[in-house]
Amino acid sequence: MAKVVIAGKTNVGKSTLFNRLIGRRKAITEKEEGVTRDTLKGTVVYGDAAFLLYDTCGVYEKTDDGMLQSMKERALKAFEEADLVLFVVDARGGITSEDEYVAQVLRKLGKKVILVVNKTENMKIVQENLPDIFKLGFDDFVMVSAQHGLNVDQLLDKIVDTLKQMNVPLDQIQKDATYPSIAIVGKPNVGKSSIFNAILGEDRVNVTPIPGTTRDPVDELVEIDGKKYMFIDTAGLRRKSRIEKKSLEYFSVKRAIDTIESADVVVLLLDAVEGVSRQDKRIAGLALDRGKALVIDVNKFDLVDSKMSDYERMVRAEMPFASFCRVVFTSAIKRQGLKQLLDAIDEAYSSYCRKAEQTKLNRLLVQLPILAPSLGSVKVYSIKQVKIKPPKFVITVNREEDIKEEAKRMFQRLIRERIDPFTGSPIFLEFKPRR
Repeated sequence: MAKVVIAGKTNVGKSTLFNRLIGRRKAITEKEEGVTRDTLKGTVVYGDAAFLLYDTCGVYEKTDDGMLQSMKERALKAFEEADLVLFVVDARGGITSEDEYVAQVLRKLGKKVILVVNKTENMKIVQENLPDIFKLGFDDFVMVSAQHGLNVDQLLDKIVDTLKQMNVPLDQIQKDATYPSIAIVGKPNVGKSSIFNAILGEDRVNVTPIPGTTRDPVDELVEIDGKKYMFIDTAGLRRKSRIEKKSLEYFSVKRAIDTIESADVVVLLLDAVEGVSRQDKRIAGLALDRGKALVIDVNKFDLVDSKMSDYERMVRAEMPFASFCRVVFTSAIKRQGLKQLLDAIDEAYSSYCRKAEQTKLNRLLVQLPILAPSLGSVKVYSIKQVKIKPPKFVITVNREEDIKEEAKRMFQRLIRERIDPFTGSPIFLEFKPRR
C-alpha cells in the first residue's frame, strides 16, 4: 500500500493536517514545539483509493538533546521509506533555516515531494512570503489551511494523481475483523514502549528513561505465528490530581483513555520493582468497568528477587476484582516472557468473544435451587447470553428489585465455575422481570 509521509520543521501544522486527512483526531495538536514524538500512522480513504499516511516529528538541523536526536532519526527513516512526501511549511511565519534544512534532506533522498503551504487563511501575508517559499525549489505545491479545511480536497486529488502517475498501488485494505485491538497501558515509565517495541521487533516508538516520552497512541498491525494483532502504545496514566487541566499531558491521558475505549484487550503493565500501586488498581478497574478484556503484565521482573508464584499471590491479593485475569511476567529489555504474554492475550480475546452453550445455561438454571439457596423468594425463569465483546447475560426473574449486589456476584461466580471461566474477560449481567 502507498506510503505518504508528512515532513517539516516543528509547529507548521503537520499533526493538524494529519488529523484532517485521516478524518479523526489521532495526533495531539498544540502550539508547543515538539508535541509529536513518535511516527503516527493512519489510513486515508479517498474515493476508490487508499493510502497510508505517516505523521513525523519536527526535524531539527542541529540538536544536542538525545530525545530530539532519536526523534529526528525516526523521522528521517520514515522519509526514506516513503513513496511520496508532503513537505509542510508555514505561510504565515515564512521560511527559516530549518525549512531549508528539511528541503535539503528531501532533495538528497530524491523523493517525490508535494509542497504543502499551510496556514493560508490571510492571503495578504501569504503573498509576502511566497517568493521565499518557492525558492525551496519544489514545483508541485498546494496552498491549504489544515485547521480550517481549506483546499484539503485539492491536496487529496494531488496526492492520488501523483501516486497513480508513479504506479504506486492505491487499493483499499480489506477490513479483517478477526484480529484483536490491544492497548498497552500503565503508569509512566513502566516499560510500555519497550514492550511494544519488543513485540514488534523494531524501535517503533521512542524509549527513554524520561517519564512521559510517549504522548500520542502509536499503533501497529503485526502478524505473529500466522495471527494478526493491532497493538497500541499509549501515554502513561497518572492520577488526575497530578495533571494540569488542558495541559499537553491532560490531552495525552485523555487520548490513552479513548484508546482503552476502542480496544478489545487491555494489557496493564506493572513495574515489578514498584509493585501494585493505587493507580494500577484504578487503571485495571477502568478497563474492566468499560467492558475490556484484561491481562496483567508484571514487567522488569528480571530486576526483582522473587518467585513468580509468590509475586502473583501478592498481585491477586491487591486486585481481587481481577481474579479471573491472567498474570504474566516479562522483561522487555531481555525479551523474556513475550510468548506467555501473547498466549494470555489470545486467551483473553477468545473469552471476550465467546458464546456460551445454551444447554449449559439451562443446566445451571435447573441446578440453581441447590447451588444458590440464598436467593430465597427470587425465582429465576431463564438465563441467556445476548452478546459478546464482552459477554453479557440476561437473567429473567420474578422480583428484579430483590437482586442485591451479593446475588449478582454469586451469579457471576456460578457462570465462571459452571459454564466457562471466561479468563481475562469481564462478564455483565442484566436482570429483567418476566412479562
